[in-house]
Order: sequence, then C-alpha cells, then structure tokens
Amino acid sequence: MTRIPVADPANPNADSVRGSLLMVAPSFWGTPLFFDFKPWLGALAAAIGVFVLCWLPFIRGLSRSISRLTVNTGRIAEGDFENHLPENRRDEIGQLSVSINRMAGRLAGFVTGQKRFLGDIAHELSAPIARVQFALGILEQRASEDQREAVEDLHEEILHMSGLAGELLSFSKAGLDAGSAALVGTDLGATIRQAVGREGRPGIHIEVAVPSPVRAMAEPNLLMRAVSNLVRNAVRYAGPDGPITVATRREGDAAYITVADSGPGLPTEELDRVFTPFYRLDASRNRDTGGTGLGLAIVKSCVESSGGTVQCRNRQPRGLEVEIRLKATEQ
Repeated sequence: MTRIPVADPANPNADSVRGSLLMVAPSFWGTPLFFDFKPWLGALAAAIGVFVLCWLPFIRGLSRSISRLTVNTGRIAEGDFENHLPENRRDEIGQLSVSINRMAGRLAGFVTGQKRFLGDIAHELSAPIARVQFALGILEQRASEDQREAVEDLHEEILHMSGLAGELLSFSKAGLDAGSAALVGTDLGATIRQAVGREGRPGIHIEVAVPSPVRAMAEPNLLMRAVSNLVRNAVRYAGPDGPITVATRREGDAAYITVADSGPGLPTEELDRVFTPFYRLDASRNRDTGGTGLGLAIVKSCVESSGGTVQCRNRQPRGLEVEIRLKATEQ
C-alpha cells in the first residue's frame, strides 16, 4: 500500500487530496512489479546448459575412470594380473593407469617366477628323495630289530618330504598352466564321483548329491585335482564329525560344486586367507594335523586355471562349505 495525490476531476483547480493505492498479489515472487524472475531463469538455464555440455561429460568420464581403477586394483589384489587399464587419457588418471598396468605386469612376472622357482626346486628334490627311499628300503631289510623303529621314523620323514615335493610341483604346475589350459565341457557329476572314490576312507560317510547332469567349461585334470584336494581336506579335518556332502547344481550360466562338512569350521577372519600358499590356521600344527599349507592354494590355482572362482564359508550351526563356481555349458 502506498499514498499518492488524487485530483478531483469535477474541480480541477481544487487542491488534490491524498489517497492510498492498494495492490494485492498472491505472492511476492510471482509479481513482476516486486521481483522479475525471467532474467534469472534465463541465467539458470544458461548455467545448466554449460554444465550439461561441458562439465557433465567430464565428471562422468572421471567417475568412470575411477570406477575402472577401483575394479582393476581389486582384481590385482585377488591375484588377477591380466586385466589392463586403457591408457588413452593424457591427465593424471592416465598416468595412474599406466603405473598400475606396469605394476600388474611386474607382479605377474614375480609370481610366475616364484612358481617356476618352486617347481624347479621340487623337481630337483624328487631325484635325491627317490634315491634315499631306495636306499632306505635296502636298509630296512638289513636292519636289526632294535634298529627298525629308527628306520621307520626315517621312512616317515622321507615320505613327508616326498609328499611336500609333490605338492610343490602340483602348485607350480597349476599356476603356470593358468594361461594355457584347454577348457572343455566337463561332466561335474562324474568328476566328483571319481574324486570321492579316490579320497574316501573306511568309516567316513560321504554323500554325493547330483540331482541332474551338470556340465561346465574346465580343464578336467586340474578340476579333478581341485575337487580331490577339497574332499581330502574334509576327510582329514572333519570326517569323524558327520557326513561330508559333495554336490553339484546349475544356476543360469553358472555351474557349482560344493564340498560341505560338519566339522568345527574356521574363524570368520581366516576365511579369506586359507587359500594363501603355505598358510595354516595354527602355525604350531605339525604335519599330521596341519599339512603343508598348500592344499587349498592348489585348489585355487586349479580352479582359476579352469576359468572359475572358489570361496569358502562357515555353515550353521557348524561346519565348513567350499564352493567352486564355473561357467556352465550344454556340451
């Protein structure tokens, strides 16, 4: 409301009188007399247009590159050194991609060299171990009764050394064959039946659950070795505690093999570490209770050579389940 002078049209010479002009509007912002929003709308539209045309592609490209970096470094942490990042960017992200690719290549060389070194050591040890075993057999025939106990202890030590050399060779071969393994359609049911027949022991209850035929792409010998190691571990550590179940199933394009037992399971924080070479849950375990720490590492190498993944989890109320995931096939 504002006050203005008002003239009397009937008497123009008379003094004007004071009047009040009253304006009513539904809102302050919607009245051009008070606030004209049209120029601001134009400026806002121009700012949004510049953002969409210039900044949005830049931000999207940056976020996509960072996501790719995150995924790739995660794969490197899992031991997959074959996924290289594109190096077409000319900024700091591109330089970081080049550095990560170089790091992955060097790590792949180190890991391959380590596995080849272990394989060479195991191969060189095999011949002298075999000669010692042969000589020990002759010594065992000629030993007197009071010497037989010492000879038997020595025989056990040689068998342990021979087994360790064999596992080193298996681990090295599985890792070095990862890039050259020929994958073919494999009957998972036949594979687990053969593994159970090989690793089963008297008094150990092993159930085979194959409700329908399942085939997957794999290297048959490496997959057999992986399943055999899993069954052997279950028999060794959880066989007396209840049934061991070895099963297959298919879900979409994925085929699964699971080995489940009713043993004590593992501490949750150790589940991601049991596939590490030479890792044992209890460092104080001897060879009778803790093995060499290569069994599950061989499983991981064999499964990855077949293009699959392996993971383990605790069962409820007790037990451990190890699951192999492969690409399913019809043939």
